[in-house]
Amino acid sequence: MNKFIKPLISLACALLLAGCSSTGKIDYMVAGGATQKGNQIWVRKITFDDSWGIPMGSLGCCWESAGKTSGVYDQKFPEKVAVEWLDKSENRIYYGEVAIDKAGYKLAKNLPRYTVVSTGRKAKEIIPYLIIGMSETGEINVWLSNAPSGRNRTDRVLHELGSGQAQWREN
Repeated sequence: MNKFIKPLISLACALLLAGCSSTGKIDYMVAGGATQKGNQIWVRKITFDDSWGIPMGSLGCCWESAGKTSGVYDQKFPEKVAVEWLDKSENRIYYGEVAIDKAGYKLAKNLPRYTVVSTGRKAKEIIPYLIIGMSETGEINVWLSNAPSGRNRTDRVLHELGSGQAQWREN
């Protein structure tokens, strides 16, 4: 009997851990890029989980805000992001990968509504914004928000889900 119970318990634990380590699908979210104001960069790629990405191109603003964005439908909430960008002023190509906190999926499913200052109205629906920040010093940040920026909004939340330092090479 012990021969069967130990493998069965091991299998159950493995399945439990596998279930806890993965994230679920998000029906719709918006992913975007950000850099510090005045830092002109050319984003070559933003790829999530080595399987899907968003187009970006030229980016020059604004930290902690979803600058250029793309709608993302029916994708698993990502567990990592790989980025590559050209900083022409430094003549450097930055590249790196950052792990995304698995708690991000639950946070994305439970974001609060923000209020539009000019109208005083609450947002009708909550759209998760996954923002990838690329700094002029090569820092990579990943944020989750309930709004693209804090402009004309109160009750905006901004959760940091990951950060890291990019490597660089000469252009």
